[in-house]
Amino acid sequence: MSGRFQASLPASVTKTTLYRAVGWLFRAYVASLLVIGGYSLLWILEIAGMLPAHLLSTAWIGMAAMGVVFLVISLPLYYAARTADR
Repeated sequence: MSGRFQASLPASVTKTTLYRAVGWLFRAYVASLLVIGGYSLLWILEIAGMLPAHLLSTAWIGMAAMGVVFLVISLPLYYAARTADR
């Protein structure tokens, strides 16, 4: 790492930590592109008349439901992982 950049980070931050953080950000970016691309494809098909409108609304509700399920599952796991009692 460069001297100035390395000096601005705490000693506990290593190259591996930075690589992992960038890796997770890249995965989130790719996942968001896939979700947005899939929804855009459904929207274009609906505009073209090849897809019924109710199917698009069902997909939207399904995406929202998956987000809620993810939050419901991940929040308790996050707080359980942060406790000192293991």
